[in-house]
Amino acid sequence: MTSAQITPQPTAKPLTSDEVLRIAREDAERVYQDLDRFRISLVLQPDGWHVEYTLAQPFVAGGGPHYVIDPVTGAILSKKYYQ
Repeated sequence: MTSAQITPQPTAKPLTSDEVLRIAREDAERVYQDLDRFRISLVLQPDGWHVEYTLAQPFVAGGGPHYVIDPVTGAILSKKYYQ
């Protein structure tokens, strides 16, 4: 009986925070056009990168987009638009 050699596959390199922000920004600009009025938060959670655009001015009606982005592929796993 011969034993098979298993060569480990290289793991995919996670995206940088700048790459994740670019993915979210490109999608958000298609819907909101001007993103200057938003404050952006970025947090890596077990289910992916969470990118949230919140209005910089308190007590203003509306809101911004919220994303969950895969940390390796960059796929948008979830998105919600608040306007």
